[in-house]
Amino acid sequence: MVRRRPTMRDVAREAGVSQSLVSIVFRDAPGAGEQTRERVLEVARRLGYVRDESARSLRSTRPLSIGVCFRLGRPFHDAVLEGLYRAVAGTPYRLVLSAVSGSRAEEAALDDLEACRCGALLVIGSLLEESELSVRARRIPLVSVARRCDSAEIDWVVSDDEGGMDRAVAHLQGLGHESVTYLSCPGASGGENRERAFRKVAQRLGLVGGAQVRVGGESEEEGVRIAEEMVAAGNVPSAIIASNDSLALGVLGGLLRHGVGVPERVSVIGMDDLKALHRPRVKVTSLCQDTSRLADLAIGRALRRLSPAEGRGTRPRGTILPMSLEVRDTTGPATLGKRPGGA
Repeated sequence: MVRRRPTMRDVAREAGVSQSLVSIVFRDAPGAGEQTRERVLEVARRLGYVRDESARSLRSTRPLSIGVCFRLGRPFHDAVLEGLYRAVAGTPYRLVLSAVSGSRAEEAALDDLEACRCGALLVIGSLLEESELSVRARRIPLVSVARRCDSAEIDWVVSDDEGGMDRAVAHLQGLGHESVTYLSCPGASGGENRERAFRKVAQRLGLVGGAQVRVGGESEEEGVRIAEEMVAAGNVPSAIIASNDSLALGVLGGLLRHGVGVPERVSVIGMDDLKALHRPRVKVTSLCQDTSRLADLAIGRALRRLSPAEGRGTRPRGTILPMSLEVRDTTGPATLGKRPGGA
């Protein structure tokens, strides 16, 4: 038999206080003594009482939730979400999540968040046209995470892809590498920006003749396939920069499976440096995005736009965060006189 869910009235009766005093305790408002506050909270824990946040939001004169649109199966999105939960803790707001998947479009995910009366929207790695995001931003404050926007109506926070790429290419050049292939991911949010950054940096640092771009992907499986194709064609470069860590791990596995040493014969660099993709036996050199800082800034922008003192009249702003290069086990000096992938 399903037990009835405890109510605020049950907590008040068990604690021997009024329902209004219980409300004061739950809202952390002044008016309750310390002993009373502790007794009410202890009773609530014992009864298994959980606050009905949706009802609380409906009673409020202003929205108390921040909507987050993200994509399923993306480690970077997972890392940002973890940071968002930390950043919103201690505020009156709660996060409402709406996922994009193979069967659910980004438009539908955003529509659901607006239907939930969210006070602001955080959109991670949006693939929508900027004009579509601008239309929504006119109705509700919108912060774009990991995608820069030119619209004067959208706040955004991104990582410095060009600065990070500069560090990666300079690191490889310092190790003597003259042939570097970048594995792109054109279908991902920011994919075109990263490819453009690589081309620009390669030209500036004089890698034009030895710089190649090859379409990659977002999964380890695609990385394995690319590595196997390179080995089969006898065309493995001296160094590889993958547009994300999953792709880098796949390339690494594919090369090692065919006896191509990393970093003895090929150096491999990933991007994002996500803890969820760290492997105990292999520590991949990677460009690191500070997902915690991205999340902090995104929540800060949303709260700023929701503040009664500033509100919708606040002018949107953009911030670019630096990327650091974490040098680990998969990059090393170029091997002279040996062709990677050759006999």
